[in-house]
Parts: sequence; C-alpha cells; structure tokens
Amino acid sequence: MRTHDHNGATGFSLVELMVAMTVTLIVSGAIYGLLASGGNAFRREPEVADRQQNIRMAMDLITRDVFNAGAAVGPFGQMFSRTDPAGGSCTGAQGMNGCGVLAGSLGAPAAALRAPGDGGDPSTNTDVLELVAADENCGTLTVCSQLPVPGAAGRFVTRETMPACMQNGGFALLSDSNTPPNFLLQPFAIPGGAPQACPNGGNAAFNANFQLGASVLPWLGAPAPVAVPSLNAPPSTPVVFFYRARVVRYAIANNPDPLDPSPALWRSETGRFSTAGALQPEPGGGGFPGAASPWQLVARGIEDLQVEYMAGDFVWRNQPALVVPPPGGGYPTLVRMVRITLSARALAPNLGGQTLTAGAGGAAVRGQLVTVVTPRAAFDELQMGSQIR
Repeated sequence: MRTHDHNGATGFSLVELMVAMTVTLIVSGAIYGLLASGGNAFRREPEVADRQQNIRMAMDLITRDVFNAGAAVGPFGQMFSRTDPAGGSCTGAQGMNGCGVLAGSLGAPAAALRAPGDGGDPSTNTDVLELVAADENCGTLTVCSQLPVPGAAGRFVTRETMPACMQNGGFALLSDSNTPPNFLLQPFAIPGGAPQACPNGGNAAFNANFQLGASVLPWLGAPAPVAVPSLNAPPSTPVVFFYRARVVRYAIANNPDPLDPSPALWRSETGRFSTAGALQPEPGGGGFPGAASPWQLVARGIEDLQVEYMAGDFVWRNQPALVVPPPGGGYPTLVRMVRITLSARALAPNLGGQTLTAGAGGAAVRGQLVTVVTPRAAFDELQMGSQIR
C-alpha cells in the first residue's frame, strides 16, 4: 500500500520495504554463494590436478622399475628385497612392510582389506619397496680377467668397449651363466692409468677397464658364488656377465626443506648405499641427506605407499615370497604380480571439499591410485619353461 503525505507525495510502506529488502538479501546471498563456489573451484581444481599429476608421475616411475625387476639376475633370482641386513631400517619379522617413517593415511579398516588372503596388513605405516635389476638402457659386457675374483675389489677387464652409460660409475651386477642364479653387486669406478687387455690377448684400447669395490652387503642371506670367468672368449664357460645395476629403493618421508615439510616420495638407484658402496642415511633418518646421498625427491604430496606381492599360489601378501630354485621351489615361489597403492594430497590450505586432517597443515584433498604390475623376471622365466628346470 502506498502512502501519501499532505503534499500528495507517495512512498512505500514499512511492510513493502521489508519485503523488498528480504528479496534483495536472498538474491544477493545466492549470487555470493555462486561467486564463492566458483572461486573455491577455481582454487581447488588446479591443486587437485597437480595432486593427480604428482601421483601419476610417481606411479609411472614405480611401475617401470617394478616391471624391470629381476632383469639379468638369472632364473629364480630374489628380485624383491624382503628385509634389510643387520643395521638397516627394515629389519625384523615385518621386513619392508610398514617400516616407513610415516604413518599411512588409509587407516585400520582399509589396512584390513589390503591382503585378504593373508589376513590383512598389520601395520598402517608406509611400506618400503626395494628391488634389483640390470639397467635396461645400458649394454652387457663379459669379464675376461680371472683375478680378482667376482666379489673382491680390484681391476676388472671386459672384452667389450665401455658404453657411455657406464663412464660415470655406479653399481655393477656380476652374474654367471650357471643355474641356480648367481649374482653379486659391486660398486665400480673408472680407473686411471693405462688400460689393460684381456689376459689371453686382445687390444687394450678395445677393452673396458673397471675398478670394482668389494661386494656390498648380500642381497639376501649369503653371497651367491659367482664363478671365476674363463679366459677364453665365449661360448667357453663359465661366462661372467657385467651389467650396470640398479638397486631401486622407494620410501616416503617428510621433505627436510623447512619451507615445505610436506610428505614426499623418495627414490634411490643404489639402495641404502652411495655409488662407492658406503651406507648412507635414509630420508627421515638422522644425518640425512649426507654428502654422498643417492636419494632423490620424486614427487611431493605422496603420503602413503603400500606394496603387496602375489606368488604362484595366487595369494596377495605384504612381503615378497622367498624365491627358491627348483627342485625345492621353482615357479610357485616366483613373484607373479605386484600391487602398488599410492595416496596423495593437495598441499594448498583451505580448499573446498577437503577430507581427513593433514597434521600441522590442516585439512587436505586426498586421492588414491592403484596399479598391478607383472615383473619382467616372471615373464622371462615362465616363457623359458623347461629350459631352466
């Protein structure tokens, strides 16, 4: 109802004014909600995309390493580490399972479902993954020097010219042509002085010379007895093959950078050792990184790593099976498949749609990625069949 004053001017009543103000507030609130929602999505989606990119990049790297596990170690080789030797961070009955320094984000209910055939994972801590393989991008050489013997320190000579991928040193994997699998891991460098030739002749300029340190701590139990190589060229046996090795180890730990202490996935190509074979501090441990640390930060925001293994009995377990050559073991002891679960979180604060707390950083938007990989060693050995029985 409009009102009129004594001069004939019109206006709104109090009721009309209140209704108009209410409608205006409702419309304004709706517009603000849309703007706020759009702003949150504008901030959230790039962070979520960045999280997904981190977790996919990390998973791609792990997948390639797991697929290459066991390359050149020989048939029925122990390609996945079960436990560290004395003094390592993953010793005891649990071995690599749940020995990471960070607690996982999956929680007890999800942990009970990780390995239904094995009763579930008793730990919610992050796992550590370690495997051995030859560098698939580097060539294969044959040793022609009988002294020093494999496993001992000294100058080793090969019949072939040194490939470029070996000129910076690293780890050597020495294996022979015998079965069951025999292999040793030794640090190597390029020696100074005049090159040596094979003892049974040959041009030193066409041979490769390597200075090898003593074998590092055995991969599993006692060191394997790699044979002393024949001085005669192949196919004379025994032949000792020389590969550039990878002892790939993954672990999750906080970034030591005080400006970004978020959890991250770390990777080493020489395990717990420097390229010279000396033990080094691991991420999350005292003294890290150390002057000769082999560890590299792979991806930020990765806060949980869970690894499960399936052998020939088709049961998922939290530890790899102990590989036993035939006739006592054979194919049932091979790791046929590896299931990797990575959990990541977006690192920016105050994002819409946040889940679970993220410690001192507040809430976080989390995601998970799972993949299953068959190691190359399982492919090779199953294809060879009766040739390696």
